[in-house]
Amino acid sequence: MRLTSKISLILVTVVLVTGVLIGVLCIENTNDALDEYLYETHEVMLNEWARTFVTYYTYNGESWDGVDSIGRMMNLQQAGVVLSNLHGRILYHYDVNYIGTQVPQEIYSRGYILRVDNQVIGILYPAALFSDTFMQLEQDFVKSAIGAVAKGVFFTSLFAIIIGMGLSFNIVHPVRELTTAVKRMAKGNFEEPLPIYSTDEIGDLSRSFNMMAQEIEHGIELRKQMMADTSHELRTPLTVLASKLEFTLEQNKPLETEDVVVLYDEVIRLKGLVNELQDLSKLEAGHAMLDKTLIRFRDYFEDFTVLLEAEAESRSMQLEVNLEQAPEYCYADPKRLKQIILNLVNNAFRYTPEGGKITIEARQEGNDLMFSVQDTGMGIAPEDVDKIFERFYRTDRSRDRESGGSGLGLAITKALVEAHGGWIKVASKVNEGSTFTVMLPGWQEPVEEK
Repeated sequence: MRLTSKISLILVTVVLVTGVLIGVLCIENTNDALDEYLYETHEVMLNEWARTFVTYYTYNGESWDGVDSIGRMMNLQQAGVVLSNLHGRILYHYDVNYIGTQVPQEIYSRGYILRVDNQVIGILYPAALFSDTFMQLEQDFVKSAIGAVAKGVFFTSLFAIIIGMGLSFNIVHPVRELTTAVKRMAKGNFEEPLPIYSTDEIGDLSRSFNMMAQEIEHGIELRKQMMADTSHELRTPLTVLASKLEFTLEQNKPLETEDVVVLYDEVIRLKGLVNELQDLSKLEAGHAMLDKTLIRFRDYFEDFTVLLEAEAESRSMQLEVNLEQAPEYCYADPKRLKQIILNLVNNAFRYTPEGGKITIEARQEGNDLMFSVQDTGMGIAPEDVDKIFERFYRTDRSRDRESGGSGLGLAITKALVEAHGGWIKVASKVNEGSTFTVMLPGWQEPVEEK
């Protein structure tokens, strides 16, 4: 069954059930209202004759014997009352032919209860309840009420069907378009956005779908770019290896030591690139295991500061290290933390000209470790800042692998930082330099479960 039919059927069912309930309650309330009106009209008379009957019952030895003759003597016929015992057998009726018969079931529960010492001794009825004219009027009224309810249910159901069709169209139409859009996406078409018709949940769903389509399209473009960049990065060492080996085979000469060194360098470069891709894939998939421990930060950092100073001296750069506000301990994987720091410092070396300055600073923020690497290099253009941590992305596309790196260093660094539960951000100005800031959370004592 179509969703439109389901919604209309549900609405009509609800209307029908509601109409029937309203009709039943309306008829019951109408009967109660008629009885109340009838008793209010005869209240004085019923109360008076009730006292008379109770007195008779009491002085007659708590018996109704002879009440029919007493009734005629007291002219109850003109009073218009009918008396029955508690089982509904008529004891007095203005028409003697009814005496001894049973009160109709539909009237039995509508009488005035007579009590003596909280004991029911009989039931007193207005004579109008036994009138054929009154009963016919009541039946006609009930039929009229039923007819009115039936008409109301019919027109309400018709209105519900119209409303249901309109409502279902407003719900189903966007869903159908969403289904069509999903089919388009399955065929690789992400360019046509889903129209947004409202600001309700359906509109939110359409907006979310469009955002998802953009993200998927962006991911596909990144994957294509990554495949192209990976092919490009792998092609260079493979080309060198293939060309050198092919030339050697054609000349039928043994490889010289210098040639072996060149080939070995290319193999090392190729191996390093493959390892970087594997590391990044594991980190992004959440499969990389970190061996986090408490590290005495200053002693740990000084172990490779000498290497950084030597690298700066060879590049005619100034290196400044400020650890005065650094925490005594940090909580991280020692191997991965070193990789994070070296990746950021090497990136600063790579994009800072001779005579530039690189500043490394670490400090404690609450329980966390904050450290930054600042350079006075070429800086990053505003349009490149959001892309700087993507795979194979280089701010200067004119640089080759020797001067620009593989383009994976910052992507790996970001993944490592996030694997530690931290974050990394960059602030940069073109021709003034860049500052990369990293936050790594400190060690938290585990909370014991109670």
